[in-house]
Amino acid sequence: MIVPIPYVHIGLGILTVALSLPLIFRKIPMNHAYGIRIRKAFVSSENWYSINEYGGKLFFVFGLILLCFSAATWRMAPPPRSIWAPVYLVLPLLAIVPLIMLINRRAKSLPE
Repeated sequence: MIVPIPYVHIGLGILTVALSLPLIFRKIPMNHAYGIRIRKAFVSSENWYSINEYGGKLFFVFGLILLCFSAATWRMAPPPRSIWAPVYLVLPLLAIVPLIMLINRRAKSLPE
């Protein structure tokens, strides 16, 4: 069974929003499995929570934008077997790149 691409975006958007909430509310202690795991985050607990809260907020917004994108382009989505399907699937996900850059910039402003 082939899943229509808007369903994939909806699923990823919901998952991203759900996974970002514990980070925003600082509920995830320092660990090596879940959260924004960059070197600067492991310097101190304050860095960990600051970086993860900021990253969680960015990913929350990304998840909402992904949901809105899916809703807005629902009728324009190419069929799953179309040559354009990979473009439609991956293009919105590339917005993660600037998020990672923003998180790294924020991390550089924190103490060592």
